[in-house]
Amino acid sequence: MLLLRMGKKLPYKIGLLIAASLIALITFAVFSSTLTAHFVMWDDGWLIYHNPHLGKLNLQNLWSILIDKIASSSYYTPLGGLRLLIIYSFCGLNPFGYHLYTLLFHCINAVLLFFIVRKLVIISLENHNPLEIPQLRIDIIAALTALLWSLHPLRVEPVASASGGAHVQAAFFIFLSLLGYFRYNENKTRYFHWLIISAVCYGASILSLPVMLTFPAVLIVLDVYPLKRIVVVNGWWKSKEVRSAILDKIPFIAIALATFVATETQFTGSAQKPASEGLHFVSLTNFGLIDRIMQSMYVLSYYIWRHFYPVDLSPVYTTLFSFDPLSMPFILSAFSMIAVFIVLFIFRKRWPIGLAIFLAYIILLIPAMGLTAHPYITPDRYSLVPSICLSILIAFGLISLIKNKYFSVISISILVVIISVLGWLSFNQVKVWNNSGSLFTHMIRTLGNDPYKGDIYWRLGIYLYEHGKKEEAIINFEKTLAMNPYHPITNQYLAEIEYNNGNLIKAIYHLQKFLIVYPNNYEAHYYLSMCFNRLNKKKEAAYHYECAVNLQRATILNAQNGTNRP
Repeated sequence: MLLLRMGKKLPYKIGLLIAASLIALITFAVFSSTLTAHFVMWDDGWLIYHNPHLGKLNLQNLWSILIDKIASSSYYTPLGGLRLLIIYSFCGLNPFGYHLYTLLFHCINAVLLFFIVRKLVIISLENHNPLEIPQLRIDIIAALTALLWSLHPLRVEPVASASGGAHVQAAFFIFLSLLGYFRYNENKTRYFHWLIISAVCYGASILSLPVMLTFPAVLIVLDVYPLKRIVVVNGWWKSKEVRSAILDKIPFIAIALATFVATETQFTGSAQKPASEGLHFVSLTNFGLIDRIMQSMYVLSYYIWRHFYPVDLSPVYTTLFSFDPLSMPFILSAFSMIAVFIVLFIFRKRWPIGLAIFLAYIILLIPAMGLTAHPYITPDRYSLVPSICLSILIAFGLISLIKNKYFSVISISILVVIISVLGWLSFNQVKVWNNSGSLFTHMIRTLGNDPYKGDIYWRLGIYLYEHGKKEEAIINFEKTLAMNPYHPITNQYLAEIEYNNGNLIKAIYHLQKFLIVYPNNYEAHYYLSMCFNRLNKKKEAAYHYECAVNLQRATILNAQNGTNRP
């Protein structure tokens, strides 16, 4: 009898293995060109190839990641730092290793999502809608919706950029946490250790990147539906099962609070990091409550409709840099989100999974709404985990169609076509991230007449200059100066170019504009003294040389005083 049962299970397990392998292989094939990509001058610089604390895996560096000296984000992310140490130990500064790590984890995430969707559908059908649907059809739907997520062009930014591994790694652990929680709920007494595993994986996720701080609230939503641990009836909060469900979340909440405190108390102050990726945290006086609410509504709406319009993707979207909260796009966003919620709430008994997944989507996006930040951006990488909600909803929608064999074939065929188109778009979008030149050229095109182009022209100029294309570099630098005549980095590079070309007057011109922004930069004064000396203007040369010496002496003294402080 035992052998008979094993014989029945074995072909089924082989089928699951084949499905998982196909998902991974297809995902790998679409994104495989990332393996030949270079680092790009976006986040890869301060995170990887200009990270002064990046080194090989040893005890000293392990301590460094615990105190967050090896920066891997703008938050306390020691597991993100560990990721960089491990890759650096094997690959150094070869971008292949960083891209391979991210791509492999993305392929694994696609497989994990397959099992998540499959598990949710089975739980829902078994507990709430005992419908006879062939297991093979459920597995096909789960596999296709997993590919719908993994091959979508919005996945390109976190997967194709070498620094995007933190987001992909965080998603990996959150998917494991979710599967562990499902396993625990199968038998809470026998499988209690799965709750611990789920909590540990959640901690690993937010220590990789704290984008899933609100995840414990998602588990509560799932406890209502489809797990039905929390049944909302009169006096529901008094039931033993509800108390147990709430107590189960204590380790998750404790981990989230500890990570939040570690970040907010400036425990990460020793790391050399940018100022929250250029975002400015503002008070209610400068960024009002209405503005914050409408911005949040826009973000919620944006990450839905963007999935249906995945073209002209870019690392930066400037809509939320400056906006009128009562303009039509924001009013429509608010109206559509409120309308969707009302409709799903009204039909919650007929289609409870709709309301549950929509609430989960909102909860997962709370850290990415920019409630405390302005100006704000909506990068593609923030949709990595919240977007699984759309795939899950599509899976449940298809499940209701495949009751009929005719509709089953049609719906699955349409989904295959959509996935193929999305895969083709992603394959082409990956090429944009091949190097800094292709990325910045693409960004300039997508920005159109937006003034933010000025911030991309000088980046492209640096890339061209470093690759020996000086004339093209100068053209891009001058485009930046046309928008911002005193842009310091642009003037610095143009001063260097003109000095090397022997155009001392132009070099002086750019150095003087640089000093207007940074008057205490001793290197600029030094190069000015050299320029004036070559022009035989001894008085000006002596003045700037003296300034350079005094400023350098002051810099050294300040550094020594800072080092000697207790």
